[in-house]
Amino acid sequence: MSLMTLRQAAERFDLSYDALRRIAAAGLLPEAGQHGDKPVISTDVARRLQARSAVALHHLLPTTTGTATMAVLRVDAAKPVLNQDRPFIGFHADLTPEDLLEALRGWWVGRAEKIAEAGILPVTLGGFVVAVLTGLSGWDSKVTENGRTRHRFDARLAGYISDLSTPTNMITAGAVDDLRIAELLLGKRLTSSAGGPIAYVTVATR
Repeated sequence: MSLMTLRQAAERFDLSYDALRRIAAAGLLPEAGQHGDKPVISTDVARRLQARSAVALHHLLPTTTGTATMAVLRVDAAKPVLNQDRPFIGFHADLTPEDLLEALRGWWVGRAEKIAEAGILPVTLGGFVVAVLTGLSGWDSKVTENGRTRHRFDARLAGYISDLSTPTNMITAGAVDDLRIAELLLGKRLTSSAGGPIAYVTVATR
């Protein structure tokens, strides 16, 4: 098996080094190892990541007039938080589904109505969808010490992956539509940009 460092993989396959570093830190590259003090992955894994397709937004958010908008949650590798509402924030492949849901469903800054509008919240790490929340409906809100209003959403964990090189939904039981949506999203590229964790993607009329 041919191995290369994350930086070599980023340069050779036109991937983001920072994204690869965070993906590995989140446990999403189980085959990743160390060569001296440098993390390495196989050439085949890097090639599969490069070839990963983008989310087909027009299939996910069909629109006949105007545009359809969907919020995207952009996270980093999970870390513990001193918060009685959730033990972790972010994503890690080793978290239980229960801990993962709590780590992802709040507390986020933004317009709650707009975040929940599509009823779907893809979760990306390094530009790849690693988890999907569905059933967004109600939410709790609180004002923090710095005066910002944050929201925690009612949601279901429709799917998540534990290996980005060969992504498979780890949720095997649930509503048929939840599993269908997760299948359309998990492991695929989804580009979004914003100043904070919540970003938005838009589908225009075709």
